[in-house]
Amino acid sequence: MDAVSEQETKSWEAVQTVGMRWMFVLSFILLGTVFALQGIGVIQSPEQTEGKQRSVQAGGLRCDEPVWNFGEVDSVKNPRLTHEFVLVNESNETVSVKKVRSSCGCMVVGDYDSELPPGGGTELQVVLQLPTVPQRVSYDLAVQTDKGVLPLGVFGTVVVNRGLYTVPAVVSFGTVRPGEMKERSVRVIRYDLSPIESVTVQYPQGMVYAVEQPPYMGSGVVVRLQFTPNSAVPEGRFNEFIVISTLDGSAPDLLVPVFAVVQEDRVDVID
Repeated sequence: MDAVSEQETKSWEAVQTVGMRWMFVLSFILLGTVFALQGIGVIQSPEQTEGKQRSVQAGGLRCDEPVWNFGEVDSVKNPRLTHEFVLVNESNETVSVKKVRSSCGCMVVGDYDSELPPGGGTELQVVLQLPTVPQRVSYDLAVQTDKGVLPLGVFGTVVVNRGLYTVPAVVSFGTVRPGEMKERSVRVIRYDLSPIESVTVQYPQGMVYAVEQPPYMGSGVVVRLQFTPNSAVPEGRFNEFIVISTLDGSAPDLLVPVFAVVQEDRVDVID
């Protein structure tokens, strides 16, 4: 059974490696397509859409700029963005804002006036935590009042940056007996493929690591992990993380899941 588990683990790691490579290639193709469409005017840039938004009226409120296009942002340099939507009560009655719903937990709504008299207004502040992975993002906000729902939108592009990723994305040691040593390696790479001098790793009990610098530039670094369950590692499923940090601090820490099954050999006794 241990040999089978070992083979399954290697096969799974091979699938992960190929999958991550294809995801990385497809992200570049997607971003290239977006930029090409912007060039021919199919997708408009923030400069092109500025001043051309149509106001939205719903729930007794009006917003003249209901869509926030934050453009292209390096989320490593600018991990958080802030924006204010201006809401105006254009009805003849007081409008009560009951709640504001967000389609993403990465978007937090700040303070706003919940009771708006006729002709009154408020600024609805939004703080957006951007992902480090380069991608096109699109989120929704719903301002629920006692008279209906006012829809708002947020979108933009996280460009290729100095953030980190690993191949494979998950480290699996398979089944490991107490006292046995198993080794796995992950390659740490920047999204912009710029060189990494070195990294440090925070690791759980029973594990050690070494960092190797490949001889060619732009390939990142290799972190070699050794796992030997000791008395501090109980039997059963081992679900932990390693935390990878760059020495220059130019990228956010990266959490990489680590899995194993710590199990003694079972010997069946036949009477």
